[in-house]
Amino acid sequence: MKRHIILLLIVFMGIGAMAQNAAQEPVTNGKPMKMLGSMVYVDGKKLDKENAVACFASLDGVDRSADYLKYRAGYKTGLGLTIGGASLAVVGFGSAFYGFVTALAKGLAGEDALGSEIVLYSGVTAMAVGGACFVAGIPTICVYKTRLNRLKKAYNLSLQVGASSNGLSMAIRF
Repeated sequence: MKRHIILLLIVFMGIGAMAQNAAQEPVTNGKPMKMLGSMVYVDGKKLDKENAVACFASLDGVDRSADYLKYRAGYKTGLGLTIGGASLAVVGFGSAFYGFVTALAKGLAGEDALGSEIVLYSGVTAMAVGGACFVAGIPTICVYKTRLNRLKKAYNLSLQVGASSNGLSMAIRF
Protein backbone atom coordinates (compact mmCIF):
# COMPACT_ATOMS: atom_id res chain seq x y z
CA MET A 1 0.00 0.00 0.00
CA LYS A 2 2.88 2.38 0.78
CA ARG A 3 4.35 1.77 -2.65
CA HIS A 4 1.09 2.68 -4.36
CA ILE A 5 0.78 5.91 -2.40
CA ILE A 6 4.39 6.87 -3.14
CA LEU A 7 3.91 6.00 -6.81
CA LEU A 8 0.74 8.11 -7.02
CA LEU A 9 2.53 10.98 -5.29
CA ILE A 10 5.38 10.80 -7.80
CA VAL A 11 2.92 10.67 -10.73
CA PHE A 12 1.00 13.72 -9.49
CA MET A 13 4.24 15.63 -8.89
CA GLY A 14 5.32 14.80 -12.46
CA ILE A 15 1.97 15.95 -13.86
CA GLY A 16 2.28 19.19 -11.90
CA ALA A 17 5.81 19.76 -13.19
CA MET A 18 4.71 19.11 -16.79
CA ALA A 19 1.77 21.50 -16.42
CA GLN A 20 4.07 24.16 -15.01
CA ASN A 21 6.52 23.75 -17.91
CA ALA A 22 3.67 23.82 -20.43
CA ALA A 23 2.50 27.12 -18.96
CA GLN A 24 5.97 28.60 -19.39
CA GLU A 25 6.12 27.87 -23.13
CA PRO A 26 3.25 29.94 -24.60
CA VAL A 27 5.35 31.23 -27.47
CA THR A 28 6.48 28.08 -29.26
CA ASN A 29 4.13 25.40 -27.89
CA GLY A 30 7.01 22.91 -27.78
CA LYS A 31 7.89 23.33 -31.46
CA PRO A 32 11.55 23.21 -32.43
CA MET A 33 13.44 26.47 -32.75
CA LYS A 34 15.77 27.54 -35.54
CA MET A 35 18.21 30.42 -35.54
CA LEU A 36 19.56 32.44 -38.44
CA GLY A 37 22.24 34.72 -37.07
CA SER A 38 20.72 36.07 -33.88
CA MET A 39 17.12 35.87 -35.16
CA VAL A 40 14.86 33.17 -33.72
CA TYR A 41 12.38 31.31 -35.94
CA VAL A 42 9.61 28.95 -34.82
CA ASP A 43 7.49 27.26 -37.52
CA GLY A 44 9.13 29.47 -40.13
CA LYS A 45 7.95 32.66 -38.39
CA LYS A 46 10.45 35.16 -37.04
CA LEU A 47 9.93 35.96 -33.37
CA ASP A 48 10.33 39.52 -32.15
CA LYS A 49 12.85 40.29 -29.41
CA GLU A 50 10.36 39.97 -26.52
CA ASN A 51 9.08 36.55 -27.60
CA ALA A 52 12.62 35.30 -28.28
CA VAL A 53 13.64 36.36 -24.77
CA ALA A 54 10.53 34.62 -23.39
CA CYS A 55 11.66 31.36 -25.03
CA PHE A 56 14.79 31.38 -22.88
CA ALA A 57 13.14 32.71 -19.71
CA SER A 58 12.97 29.33 -18.01
CA LEU A 59 15.29 26.87 -19.65
CA ASP A 60 16.02 23.84 -17.44
CA GLY A 61 14.79 25.82 -14.44
CA VAL A 62 17.38 28.54 -15.06
CA ASP A 63 16.66 31.98 -16.51
CA ARG A 64 18.69 32.12 -19.73
CA SER A 65 17.09 35.27 -21.15
CA ALA A 66 19.97 37.47 -19.94
CA ASP A 67 22.42 35.08 -21.61
CA TYR A 68 20.45 35.27 -24.85
CA LEU A 69 20.48 39.07 -24.80
CA LYS A 70 24.21 39.15 -24.02
CA TYR A 71 25.10 36.64 -26.75
CA ARG A 72 22.84 38.41 -29.26
CA ALA A 73 24.50 41.75 -28.50
CA GLY A 74 27.96 40.18 -28.84
CA TYR A 75 27.03 38.62 -32.17
CA LYS A 76 25.73 41.93 -33.51
CA THR A 77 28.85 43.70 -32.25
CA GLY A 78 30.98 41.22 -34.18
CA LEU A 79 28.91 41.83 -37.30
CA GLY A 80 29.32 45.59 -36.88
CA LEU A 81 33.06 45.30 -36.37
CA THR A 82 33.47 43.08 -39.42
CA ILE A 83 31.31 45.11 -41.79
CA GLY A 84 32.55 48.47 -40.52
CA GLY A 85 36.18 47.35 -40.53
CA ALA A 86 35.98 46.03 -44.08
CA SER A 87 34.30 49.23 -45.27
CA LEU A 88 36.87 51.42 -43.53
CA ALA A 89 39.73 49.39 -44.97
CA VAL A 90 38.36 49.74 -48.52
CA VAL A 91 37.85 53.50 -48.13
CA GLY A 92 41.31 53.79 -46.59
CA PHE A 93 42.84 51.89 -49.49
CA GLY A 94 41.11 54.18 -51.96
CA SER A 95 42.26 57.35 -50.23
CA ALA A 96 45.79 56.00 -49.78
CA PHE A 97 45.95 55.12 -53.47
CA TYR A 98 44.60 58.55 -54.42
CA GLY A 99 47.09 60.24 -52.09
CA PHE A 100 49.96 58.22 -53.50
CA VAL A 101 49.06 58.97 -57.11
CA THR A 102 48.58 62.69 -56.51
CA ALA A 103 51.75 62.97 -54.41
CA LEU A 104 53.69 61.22 -57.15
CA ALA A 105 52.23 63.47 -59.83
CA LYS A 106 52.92 66.62 -57.79
CA GLY A 107 56.41 65.43 -56.97
CA LEU A 108 57.20 64.83 -60.62
CA ALA A 109 55.81 68.26 -61.49
CA GLY A 110 57.96 69.87 -58.80
CA GLU A 111 54.98 71.10 -56.74
CA ASP A 112 54.41 70.92 -52.98
CA ALA A 113 52.77 67.55 -52.21
CA LEU A 114 51.92 68.16 -48.52
CA GLY A 115 48.14 67.83 -48.99
CA SER A 116 48.54 64.62 -50.93
CA GLU A 117 50.84 63.17 -48.27
CA ILE A 118 48.24 63.90 -45.59
CA VAL A 119 45.63 62.05 -47.67
CA LEU A 120 48.09 59.18 -48.15
CA TYR A 121 48.87 58.87 -44.44
CA SER A 122 45.23 59.16 -43.39
CA GLY A 123 44.34 56.45 -45.92
CA VAL A 124 47.03 54.12 -44.58
CA THR A 125 45.80 54.79 -41.02
CA ALA A 126 42.20 54.06 -42.04
CA MET A 127 43.32 50.82 -43.71
CA ALA A 128 45.15 49.74 -40.55
CA VAL A 129 42.24 50.55 -38.23
CA GLY A 130 39.73 48.93 -40.61
CA GLY A 131 41.86 45.81 -40.91
CA ALA A 132 42.15 45.57 -37.11
CA CYS A 133 38.37 45.90 -36.69
CA PHE A 134 37.80 43.27 -39.38
CA VAL A 135 40.25 40.87 -37.75
CA ALA A 136 38.66 41.42 -34.32
CA GLY A 137 35.11 41.04 -35.66
CA ILE A 138 35.47 37.58 -37.20
CA PRO A 139 36.31 35.71 -33.95
CA THR A 140 33.66 37.73 -32.11
CA ILE A 141 31.02 36.51 -34.55
CA CYS A 142 32.23 32.91 -34.24
CA VAL A 143 32.30 32.90 -30.43
CA TYR A 144 28.87 34.42 -29.90
CA LYS A 145 27.23 32.41 -32.70
CA THR A 146 28.51 29.24 -31.02
CA ARG A 147 27.04 30.38 -27.72
CA LEU A 148 23.70 31.16 -29.36
CA ASN A 149 23.69 27.70 -30.96
CA ARG A 150 24.30 26.08 -27.56
CA LEU A 151 21.27 27.92 -26.16
CA LYS A 152 19.20 26.73 -29.12
CA LYS A 153 20.31 23.13 -28.58
CA ALA A 154 19.47 23.34 -24.89
CA TYR A 155 16.03 24.73 -25.76
CA ASN A 156 15.24 22.06 -28.36
CA LEU A 157 16.17 19.25 -25.95
CA SER A 158 13.02 18.15 -24.15
CA LEU A 159 11.65 15.20 -22.23
CA GLN A 160 8.18 14.01 -23.18
CA VAL A 161 6.14 11.68 -21.01
CA GLY A 162 2.86 10.34 -22.30
CA ALA A 163 0.61 7.39 -22.94
CA SER A 164 1.28 4.97 -25.76
CA SER A 165 -0.39 1.79 -26.96
CA ASN A 166 1.84 -0.26 -24.62
CA GLY A 167 1.42 1.97 -21.58
CA LEU A 168 3.39 4.94 -20.30
CA SER A 169 6.26 6.11 -22.49
CA MET A 170 9.10 8.56 -22.13
CA ALA A 171 10.95 10.16 -25.06
CA ILE A 172 13.86 12.58 -25.27
CA ARG A 173 13.60 14.93 -28.23
CA PHE A 174 16.54 16.99 -29.48
